[in-house]
Amino acid sequence: MKQSDKVFFPNLDGLRFFAFFAVFVNHAVVSLGFNSNNKTYIYVKENLLKNGDLGVSFFFVLSGFLITYLLLKEKETNGKINIKNFYIRRILRIWPVYFLVVALCLLVMPKFYNHIPGNFPIGVTANIVNPWLYLGFAGNFDYLINGISNVLIGVLWSVSVEEQFYLFWCPVIAFIPRKYLFPTFLLVISSSIAFRYFYAKGSGMVIKFHSLSSMSDLAIGAVIAYLSTIENVMHRFKRIPTYLIVFIYLVGFAILPLRLITWKLGIHYVLASSFMPVVLAIFFAFIILEQNYAEHSFYKISRWNFISSLGKYTYGMYCYHMIVFFGVLFVLHYSGANIFGMGTAGFLCILVTSLFSTILLSTLSYHYLERFFLKLKDKF
Repeated sequence: MKQSDKVFFPNLDGLRFFAFFAVFVNHAVVSLGFNSNNKTYIYVKENLLKNGDLGVSFFFVLSGFLITYLLLKEKETNGKINIKNFYIRRILRIWPVYFLVVALCLLVMPKFYNHIPGNFPIGVTANIVNPWLYLGFAGNFDYLINGISNVLIGVLWSVSVEEQFYLFWCPVIAFIPRKYLFPTFLLVISSSIAFRYFYAKGSGMVIKFHSLSSMSDLAIGAVIAYLSTIENVMHRFKRIPTYLIVFIYLVGFAILPLRLITWKLGIHYVLASSFMPVVLAIFFAFIILEQNYAEHSFYKISRWNFISSLGKYTYGMYCYHMIVFFGVLFVLHYSGANIFGMGTAGFLCILVTSLFSTILLSTLSYHYLERFFLKLKDKF
């Protein structure tokens, strides 16, 4: 497509920020070492905050939608897809920040190891990490092989999955005739479900971090991209009434906490954990379609200008936020603050400081690092 034909969905930037914020809060709750005996907090933590990792699943569905939509439109407009240019665009968008974080986590952050106590909430040692897996965009397999030993670099596992997806997805869209694409997407989703059921029995790590397990999220995003190019389908979706939209949102958010209690199903746990990611991904897919196309939405996130303006920085926010968490804790610790027995006020202070610091760092990264490569991206 030409530069003038660039596709932009104004409501997706705000959704990106909320997906990041869900992950941010989840990592704060899990990684900062804050504990409370308050029953309300414990209930909210176990049933809501720990669901924040679903922000990554949302990013997967969103990526599957955007990449597939752009490839379909390029194929429709030009009659073919320039595979080389596609890969160059992805490299220019993903690699600069990715490899900067890899370098920081492997070469710089470990130098703090001798300057923090052994019970410091966030570890920085890279002794157990396999650097070659991260350099080869296979960081999710480091999690599966070595466990979650370093969360600073570990957050890049999802970027690895997306890069693996891009590697084979472009040829899929380029060479498979359009009439066979929808069955191909369904085959990927079915294969992902089957993988979780037959291979991942008893292994929650595999269900969450393996590439084949995550592919159903990306493929469901591809499905809605395909559907959004069919005029009569989108005509019907655009007219979906407000009351039905609200009902689907209520049902979807009510389902979210159920994924954390599937273990209670006993012998049916594996079956439930195999299908639950698909159910949730379909809900996320509905949100994307509803925000992009529904004419009777009760609220379009693009109306929230400030949140939407942060959307373009979310890639950096995601990649940097664990490093920021460490930095804030490190500074507080050496300032004499008690980070090991922090109260609610202290936890909230760290949370807010880390959020604003992450936004600031990501904004600087975008304008002084990423934009240089994004301008080059427009040439391809």
